[in-house]
Amino acid sequence: MNPLSLNTFNESPWVGGSGDLGGWADAAAAAGFDLIGPDCASIAAWLERGGTLATLAQRLSDAGVGCAVVAGCGMIDGSAAPLAEIARAAGYAEALGAGMLQVNVAAPEAGARLDAVGQAAAALDGTGLKLAIEYLPFTPLCTLAETLAIVSELGPARAGALVDIWHHAHDPGGWDALATAPLEAIAYLEFNDAQPPEKGVSKTRGQGIDLNEETMQRRTFPGYGVLDCARFAAAWRARGYAGMVSIEVLDRRWRGQPLGDFARACHATSAPYWA
Repeated sequence: MNPLSLNTFNESPWVGGSGDLGGWADAAAAAGFDLIGPDCASIAAWLERGGTLATLAQRLSDAGVGCAVVAGCGMIDGSAAPLAEIARAAGYAEALGAGMLQVNVAAPEAGARLDAVGQAAAALDGTGLKLAIEYLPFTPLCTLAETLAIVSELGPARAGALVDIWHHAHDPGGWDALATAPLEAIAYLEFNDAQPPEKGVSKTRGQGIDLNEETMQRRTFPGYGVLDCARFAAAWRARGYAGMVSIEVLDRRWRGQPLGDFARACHATSAPYWA
């Protein structure tokens, strides 16, 4: 089975949650997860409440879960602020034993995006960390093809593409793009499902489907939505992908609910696809 990681973003302070990383660690371990993927906002909340990185690392160890990636490490656009966020996240990752920092890219032009990610990768040179670059349908970096081109320029030791099934469902490259992506260029996969989209007025996109609302509030457990989760998992497994799969369900209906129930549902609905 691919190692499964439980993403903590559904209860991150970034979306109004508690950021209870101790509770996440216990819930993930009890549900059968190998790993936990804490986000930067939750780690910051842990520190603000008087915790330390050392005590957080011990908390994860006591629960019996590892950490391979720190998520939500910055929206890279070539400015100084995201680089400062990445430097802070690098400290988090070092303390927790993670090898990757998950980032997104907002620079408006393709050349600027490559330069911005290059600067971020250079900031990590010598640390042993690599960037996991996530493409989103509502940001300037929105396709796997461009993300792979950036990885090719920087080298897979410094950066890799994060392929999330929800986001890739909006990539015009479709299934063909997955079939030809070099495995060495993939940082990790993210798995979830999508509720049937709601139509309405988006603040940013006018009349139609608000993709930001859909991705942040209405992602559900694999097999309970409209995405072809079976095909996604089978395509990667057939190609020999043996890396981490992060389970990232983002569902407002589950915010504030017991973490143990949420973690068990994430694992029970995801694990059969990757066994």
